[in-house]
Amino acid sequence: MKKKYKINDIASFFKISRQTLIYYDNIGLFKPRFVDSETSYRYYGEEQFSNLRFILTLKEAGFSLKEIREYTKSRSPEESLDYLEEKKRQVDLKIKKMIESKVKIDRKISEIKNIMKKDDIEPQMIYFESMEAIAIQIEKPCDYLKYDKTFSDLMDIREELNIQGDDYFVRISKEEIALGNTMEVKTIGFFTPTFCDHKNSLKIEGGWFASIMHKDTWDTIEVSYERLLKYVEENGYEVVGDSIEIFNEVIVHLGNGEGSITQITFPVKYKKK
Repeated sequence: MKKKYKINDIASFFKISRQTLIYYDNIGLFKPRFVDSETSYRYYGEEQFSNLRFILTLKEAGFSLKEIREYTKSRSPEESLDYLEEKKRQVDLKIKKMIESKVKIDRKISEIKNIMKKDDIEPQMIYFESMEAIAIQIEKPCDYLKYDKTFSDLMDIREELNIQGDDYFVRISKEEIALGNTMEVKTIGFFTPTFCDHKNSLKIEGGWFASIMHKDTWDTIEVSYERLLKYVEENGYEVVGDSIEIFNEVIVHLGNGEGSITQITFPVKYKKK
């Protein structure tokens, strides 16, 4: 005679509660092999172990008890196969979404760590080669709604052109900067490795730029602009073009607002004496 296992034995072995097994029995999901008519004790056979193990596997994968019960009622190998293949597809999709979520979390962690490092925030001079780009102009006055809509359109263009990357830039006219309007975005765009024959193609001329890294919330960016303009003035330069703010699409919460690492740059030249 095959060995029979009491409900407490099964609960202990599979690390589930006795109440769970009773509930599975009541809903017809996993019934004991034998019930003693006198004591009402439930007994299970060892041949049932694999079935319970698979039920618990599906449950851990996020399937509802109703979905698991549907599978156990499969009436043919074909029906069972169809069910499992569909569930596998759902698991694969969940895994894909979880991996994508992990990548986004990792990028935010990296961004916050870089923001916390304050060893590269001093103004400096850098040289840029000429750069090809795609850019869209924003109608004045710029506001968050216009900005988000333009940014969304720009991402569609990036996908259409199949240009990888997450770096973007905004341009603010030197006239607006002189007035302290550092949020009045003129254009928003992204750099391209080569020239693209597109109506929004743009060439940004190279040369010397004054640069500073802004590592704080967006509403404090004016402070970084002031520091950079002071640096330009003190070193005998003058601003000769629009500012270019270079950033990535990773946005993080910094406790007192939202922000990201933003490189602010101005094209400059020596003042004439």
